[in-house]
Amino acid sequence: MNDTARPLQVALIGYGFVGKAFHAPLITAVPGLELSVVASRDAAKVHADLPHAQVIADPLEAIRRPEVDLVVIASPNDTHAPLALAALEAGKHVVVDKPFTLDLAQARALIAVAEKHGRLLSV
Repeated sequence: MNDTARPLQVALIGYGFVGKAFHAPLITAVPGLELSVVASRDAAKVHADLPHAQVIADPLEAIRRPEVDLVVIASPNDTHAPLALAALEAGKHVVVDKPFTLDLAQARALIAVAEKHGRLLSV
């Protein structure tokens, strides 16, 4: 990243064990990434660790924020595919915690949407 590039704005979807213990610390530690918003139903839990974080209860609202470049999905497994699809369709790059999807058809569909929109999709 050069000195004039702005940090990538990241939306973290989910602040359970994985979001709290793995994704949030990595996002905040990586130069060039900025944790823009956390989607969680428990704002107090997020603010205990990240006092300046913006917390939104609705993950789709976090995904739709225009400043968000990258969406990290650390929500319950059955929400991975629909949230990843929403993020890709909103033009965001996406990182999905494992399991990527619940089945191969969902995985193939997400890959096709990422390719169609020219977005990065990672697990």
